Amino acid sequence: MFYFLSTFIFLASLSAPAFGQADYRNLDPGRPITIEDAQPIEFRAFEFSFGSRYGRHQEGYELSFEPELKWGFSKNWQVGVSGERAVLDDGQRTDVLAGTEFHFLYNLNQEDFDLPAIAFRPELTLGAGDLGADHPHGALKVIVSKTFGFNRVHLNGSYTIGPTEISGRGGDLVNRYLYGIAYERTAPIEFFVLLFDLYAAAPIDGGRREIIYDLGTRIQMTPTWVFDAGFFHAIRSEDLDFGVTVGFSYVFSPRSIFPKGL
Repeated sequence: MFYFLSTFIFLASLSAPAFGQADYRNLDPGRPITIEDAQPIEFRAFEFSFGSRYGRHQEGYELSFEPELKWGFSKNWQVGVSGERAVLDDGQRTDVLAGTEFHFLYNLNQEDFDLPAIAFRPELTLGAGDLGADHPHGALKVIVSKTFGFNRVHLNGSYTIGPTEISGRGGDLVNRYLYGIAYERTAPIEFFVLLFDLYAAAPIDGGRREIIYDLGTRIQMTPTWVFDAGFFHAIRSEDLDFGVTVGFSYVFSPRSIFPKGL
């Protein structure tokens, strides 16, 4: 987590608020719902986000902290790195890293009147700590988003290759497969959006398929800061019951990476 904060502070010290949030509705996994949208961040922009997730389990709870740094390094492309540090209490307290994930996102098709936005997201997750996977895992996610006035619908589907882990390993970053749908509605003039998703996921440890729904909101506080919060509940799970998430994101860009004259 230290290297995330160090990189963020270094880049922010070089930056100026070149622009505000291009789309405060942009959905990242877990911020605050699991399903994400097909839009990358703006070309030349950086986004730092930090979220915390509390999940109630049958035998205790898990509290995780999840920083992420993304960069729109080319038009329709973004690259990012995220991590997870977890505190697990099931009668015995464990405080460890639970994995680091590197990912790209390529927006194949911008949304127009007829066609939805379509994106591909390759992911590489490296395990760390007592709750992380023992092996690296690669995944590919397909994302489709379509807007209908104030309403937007997203479809996600992903599959992960790599060894099955022992029970309880892999954290929240890795599932064998995941598919689901999300609905969002924004309010006219006001800068907030209401969110709902429903998805199914198979844990990488070979556990039973889980079915979970999320409720949440994203609120633009300033031109560069967005606050998010959510609630989730497991309809079917071997262990997870319910939980909450809260986080923020900050968009910035160093003037030095813009061509002269802009």
